[in-house]
Amino acid sequence: MSTQMKAVLFCLHCNRETEHTITYVGNVIKSIRCEECGTEIELKREALVKDYAGDFIDRIMTKPTRMTKELEKDLTGFLCSMPIRILTKPYRVLKEVKEVLKEDKKDEK
Repeated sequence: MSTQMKAVLFCLHCNRETEHTITYVGNVIKSIRCEECGTEIELKREALVKDYAGDFIDRIMTKPTRMTKELEKDLTGFLCSMPIRILTKPYRVLKEVKEVLKEDKKDEK
């Protein structure tokens, strides 16, 4: 899933700190655009897919630990949310992967 956030960063083109829009695909930065001059830095397609895949594998590997912590923190909430999460997780993962592939196909054009 693609998300955006704003941050004040130093722009090499403007030569000063300006507001930038950072676009993420999953937890990986796809691009950074200066709001003043419009200069945009994008990650190469191969790097984006490679970084996203690494991030995705890390999330899979840490899931048991994160679920255990959640279970210990709130057993009732955890047990009540499990049936819905089991049903919706495949859809959410598929949606995220499709978003990455969609961004990947845009880069090919």
